[in-house]
Parts: sequence; C-alpha cells; structure tokens
Amino acid sequence: MLQITRRQLVRGIGAAGVVLPGSWPAAWAQEASASDPGLILGKGPPGWCDEAKNGGATVRWNDEDQAWWMWYYARDNNYPEGVAPAFGTGRIALAKSADGIAWERYKGHLTGGAIMDWSSNPDDFDSTHIGSGDILRHNDEWLLWYFGGDSTTPTELGGYPVSEGYQFKGYRCRPGVARSKDGINWTRIRGAATGGASVDIGDNIYGAFPNGIHDGDRFLMYYTTLSPRIVYWETKVAESTDLVNWKVLGNIEWSSDPARWELGGSNTRHILPNPDPDGRRWLMLYTALDARLPRYPRVIGAAESDDGLLWHRKYDDPILHMGPINNFDSGGVAYPQLVPHDDGRLFLYYYGFAHVLNTIEPTRGIGLAISETGKLTDFRRVRT
Repeated sequence: MLQITRRQLVRGIGAAGVVLPGSWPAAWAQEASASDPGLILGKGPPGWCDEAKNGGATVRWNDEDQAWWMWYYARDNNYPEGVAPAFGTGRIALAKSADGIAWERYKGHLTGGAIMDWSSNPDDFDSTHIGSGDILRHNDEWLLWYFGGDSTTPTELGGYPVSEGYQFKGYRCRPGVARSKDGINWTRIRGAATGGASVDIGDNIYGAFPNGIHDGDRFLMYYTTLSPRIVYWETKVAESTDLVNWKVLGNIEWSSDPARWELGGSNTRHILPNPDPDGRRWLMLYTALDARLPRYPRVIGAAESDDGLLWHRKYDDPILHMGPINNFDSGGVAYPQLVPHDDGRLFLYYYGFAHVLNTIEPTRGIGLAISETGKLTDFRRVRT
C-alpha cells in the first residue's frame, strides 16, 4: 500500500517539467462542430437560484416519480460578494428528466426554487453557503452528503499563511449529512463535530465535496482537504454506523505512483458499486489536477478498490479531458457522477468550466458524456 509523501510529490512535479500547449490533448485544440457539446444545464433563468452559477450534479433514478432526478448546487445574482468566490455554491436545487439528457428545473419552496438553504444559525458549520456532494438511497430514504461554510475568514492555519485566494469568508468548509423521504424536504443529521458537521478539518483550509457509500456494515464518507502548506488536494475517508459519529481513517491509499496528469491530487470523486462484473468491488471516477500547467486544469480518471480504502488506477490516461478551446469546459472537467443504464450505456455527468481566455458565455455548467459501448474509455459529449 502506497502513500505519497509531500517531499515525493514536490520532487515528482519538478521531474514532470512544464507541458507546452502543443503537447496538450488533441481534443482540447480541436474545432467544435456544435455549440458547446456536452452542456446540458447552464445558468438558470433570471430569478432562479442558479441564475449565476451551478454545478455539483448528482443524478439518480426515482422509482416513485419514474424520472431521473438531479440534485445540484446553485448560486444567484443576489448572493453576497466575497463569500467563497471561486465556488458556485449557495443553495441546493433539483431538476428532473425523462431520459437523463433534457432537464427541467423543479420549482422548490425556497428562494429561487431551491430545495435546501444554508443554516440560519450563525454557529452552524453551514451558515453562509451549502453545496451538494452525493446522494445515496438507503433504507427507504434519501441521504444527502453535502458541505457548507461558516463566516470565518482563514488567514493562518497551523502556523502557515493561507493563500490570498482563499482568504474569504465561506472557505472554511466542513461536510455534513441530511436525510429525506421525498428527496425534496431535507432534515439535517447533526454531526458530533464543530457546528454540527460530520468531521472536523484541523489545520486544513477546508473539508469539502463529500461522497458516501454503505459497504454492508458501515457508511464510508470521502471528502477533500486542502492544506495551506502545499497546493495539493487530498482525499480523506471516515467511517460511521449512525451518520452522527464519524471516525476519520486518514487518506485513501494508492497501489501505484500518480500519473503525471494527477500530481496536484484529486478534489472531487464518485464512488459506486462497480458495473463491471469482472472488476473489483468499487469503482471510483475522480477529478485529477495537473500540477504541470498553470491553474491546475482538471481531468477525470478511474480507479477500482476491493475495500474502498486501497485504490488501483485503471488506465494510464484520463477517461475525460477538458473540452475544445471554445467550449464551456475548456478549462477543466470535474465533479464526476457515473450513472449506468439498463441498456448498458454509461452516462457521465460532470461540472465544466471554461479556460480563462474564453470569456464568451456559457463559461461553466453541468455537462454530460455518454459511452454507448459501456466502456469507460468511450465517452463522447452529448450534442443537444
């Protein structure tokens, strides 16, 4: 079992060198033949909770409604400036679809049609914004893993200065869990950590983007931490039997050294029972950060595990790259959610954002790529 030390990481980044644009994936430079291929849900109409930003989609089939449901985070134009500005979080919204491709927003009972809002208690961990992480159907109810930030502005943690880009209110995030019978009306499960969170985050800037599974005996929660000491995103795992008291087990482990395109770590993921009967028990799609390039562009990789703790990379290359230069996802693809269909197809939902040089809207949104063959290496962006 292998864990990469910070010294090894820095040495690896140096050895990788700088990648010039000419050596970027060909898909990034190709001319798009349709307008923003992959984009299925961009900014919402005026007055909706996602009129400014959205992302973090989780898609599940709802038997009672006989439709696909998508939970996602949303931010409107009235959201206070200076609160976790790089995130698109704020509230959580819902959309529905008959085919998983064409989506209609659901008008919830909260501001702008949202279905879940940040806490009104200033002492709670999620008192300034919330974001969706994952959805699990368990024992006839829906469980939502989400994260939220409080009003603290991190400037120094553990004796290390926090980068100016994170010195904003709301970045001190922690993960939490909520439950619902109908998937619309949510009740927070108050955790034993600070402000009702599931776990504390120590000297990390944040603990965010959680996912949850149940392995038959316990719940496992995966979440991202970022330290002020080095620009590297780590995935931690915690266990619980009651969703209230969580024991942090540490970082997930890898069976091999990281690929060159993931030397910046991983910041979002989706873990699910492996749809491949010949594979290991669990499949993980994860967002990898390429530390060789400015702004750490995001791509999506795949790994397998028998126990959810030790992971084995499946491929030498990402399974989904950033989009072409004029596309909404030319800056990176992240927040993967894999949905196997009964006909063998695989639907890969993701969050895409444009390259800094691409300022023409849309510059971000929720995307979809489909593998018609059921292979993880055959994803193609939908064209709507």
